[in-house]
Amino acid sequence: MASTDLPPTPTGYDTMLGSDDTRTADGEEKPDRVSVDPAEGVVEGPAANGPSKESSRPDDGRERVRLVRGDDGAFTFVDGSRLVNNLPWIVGFMELANAGDFAANVWNQVPVPVYAIVFMAIGGTVAGILSVFAFRDARLSCKNVRFLRRQRREQQAERARRLRHGLSTLDVDVLMAVTFREFGSEVIGRWFMDILMGCGAVLICVGTFMAIGGADPAVYEASNILSGYLGNAPIALFGLVNSAWAAYIFAKARGHVRATRETLRGSAAAALVKRRSRNVQVFCAVNGTAAILGGLGSMLTATYWWGYVILIPVIVASVFCNVWWRHRVGYTRWHPKPGEFPALVPAELVAELEFAARAAVVARERERSPIDEFVADAGSVRDVLAFLRRHLFFDAFCLRVASTPDLCDALGGKHQPELLVGIDELLALPESLHPTLLATAHAYVDEFGRKQFQYHERYMAELLGTYYRIAGNVNFDGNSDVTEKQ
Repeated sequence: MASTDLPPTPTGYDTMLGSDDTRTADGEEKPDRVSVDPAEGVVEGPAANGPSKESSRPDDGRERVRLVRGDDGAFTFVDGSRLVNNLPWIVGFMELANAGDFAANVWNQVPVPVYAIVFMAIGGTVAGILSVFAFRDARLSCKNVRFLRRQRREQQAERARRLRHGLSTLDVDVLMAVTFREFGSEVIGRWFMDILMGCGAVLICVGTFMAIGGADPAVYEASNILSGYLGNAPIALFGLVNSAWAAYIFAKARGHVRATRETLRGSAAAALVKRRSRNVQVFCAVNGTAAILGGLGSMLTATYWWGYVILIPVIVASVFCNVWWRHRVGYTRWHPKPGEFPALVPAELVAELEFAARAAVVARERERSPIDEFVADAGSVRDVLAFLRRHLFFDAFCLRVASTPDLCDALGGKHQPELLVGIDELLALPESLHPTLLATAHAYVDEFGRKQFQYHERYMAELLGTYYRIAGNVNFDGNSDVTEKQ
């Protein structure tokens, strides 16, 4: 591996690429520092020229992934077993439903002009279709909410146990703070939005179609109510709640930058936390402002035609926020081992964050398979499985295995409603299937490796920023005399 001389960072920590061995055979420390440009995502140092290899054993072959049959007969994850970044792109156009009653409010007259009827039919149809997507997304969001609620219950129980025994609750407090923001963002920024805007879209759809038959006085009055203040009220309510939550998250992200600015000054980890926080703040600023303007504009459209002019930038901002969330802010993560709360050590958080950032860049830039870059013996099933387990690919990889007929049959899942897959089960497969297993692993990491590392980077940046904000000015072993912040 080529060596690159870099000035030491204030942290003094070398980030490892999955191996616990930090020294060479001669007892010398491995040069493995990393420098990250948060603006460009450029990684300098040894990893930029070629990452270190790892060769380790799976940590626990008894831990298994549970898969169940879905409605389509294929194996899938148990509902509520993970937090998934699965916000559909179509939800970004929900504000179009807000403008679906344009023709009904602008040409609010009898008889209704023919061209106005055409626009009413289009607007009502768009609002109705978007309401379907909103309610479908609410179902997806519910799975994330169930996952986060279960985690919070476990964390609350662990915190109560530690208080009873006089133990420190710092680690659990950090996890609870992160989970609280995840839960709030999922409930307010997604589920609440889907329900309120979906209901508003239904009312706007019905009111707009009723406006076509506005010659009837009763229909005319009902149409004005549905496509006017009543139909737009849920959207305005969402705007108020969402903007308040966005302001709260914006302030928390700023706190993460301040908390790590001094302690991690000049390190890659500090730059990564700052980049994560800035991405969150951009989302919150645009989303919160758009929510306020959208709520205001929706109420004005019931009386003034120029209220729809306000909705134009709101629609654009909604699409932007949808894309920004999916590609810069949101992440997918799995549930850790139930009931286990490993100690959070700043040095380990820093190392894991820097590794995830570096690995994402390597996975993007290398033409060879990322597994070939990261694993010492890419032809060893044991080493490859160790890599997948260590870097959080294992759960999704097991699903890919269950979707491969030959491997699924060999695991005994051909006619079973449920399948448990672990390291031991995969190692016990016939050697004739090992090439298929390795090919499946390579194909999965080739396709999703970069995204998974990016997701882990975002989560670790969130965790590290939260840790320093709560713990204060601690050293890399987590020792401090600073009183925890509430």
